[in-house]
Amino acid sequence: MLGERVKKYRERHGWSQQELAKRAQVPQPVISRLESGVQDSMTTDLAKRLARTLGVSVDYLIGTWDEDEAPVPPAAAARQRA
Repeated sequence: MLGERVKKYRERHGWSQQELAKRAQVPQPVISRLESGVQDSMTTDLAKRLARTLGVSVDYLIGTWDEDEAPVPPAAAARQRA
């Protein structure tokens, strides 16, 4: 799931693995291993770099939430009830 999400958003941006690696400041082989499923975990720092670069949340990237299941922040939920 992790690698699929990285690849999905990388391709949405029209970037090669090398371009994503450069923008996120991570080694390209890491991107390759994630996308191929050889590596299915990552450090918090790597997750933050990739999420920021791809324009997604870390929660989405690691599978806590799907795109359409993002939780409503508590302050926004309170405003909706008012």
